[in-house]
Amino acid sequence: MNDVLVDRLMSTDLTTIERGAPAADAAKRMRDTGVSSILVVEPDGRLAGLITATDFVGLVRDNDPKDRTPVEAFMTTDVVTVGREDTVAELAAPTAHGYTHLPVTDGDGRPIGMVSTTDLTAHLSKAR
Repeated sequence: MNDVLVDRLMSTDLTTIERGAPAADAAKRMRDTGVSSILVVEPDGRLAGLITATDFVGLVRDNDPKDRTPVEAFMTTDVVTVGREDTVAELAAPTAHGYTHLPVTDGDGRPIGMVSTTDLTAHLSKAR
C-alpha cells in the first residue's frame, strides 16, 4: 500500500495559468474548471508557484477583488513537489505539514500531474 507510486494517484488534467496573469483570470479559471488549486507556470512551462482557494481568501481580504493584482503577488513560491516515481509513503511528510496539493513535476520542473489529499484519502480507503 505504501509502495504505490504517485504516478497511479496523480491527476493529469492540470489547470494552469501563466505568471503575470491577473488574479481575476486565475479565479475564473478555477471556478470554470471546478478545481481548488491552480498551477502558475513560466512561459516555458516550468512550475513557478501554486495558488489555492485559501490564497484567494487572503487576496480578497486584503484587496479589492476586481483589481489587477498579478498571480505572482500572492502565489506560494516555495512549492513542495513530488515526482511520479515517489511512493505514497513519501507523501506522508508533506501532507502531515498541512500541504493539501502536491504538484508532480518532471526532471525539468514542469508540472505533469497533481496529487491532493483527496486523492490520497481515496486511495487509502480502497486499500483497506
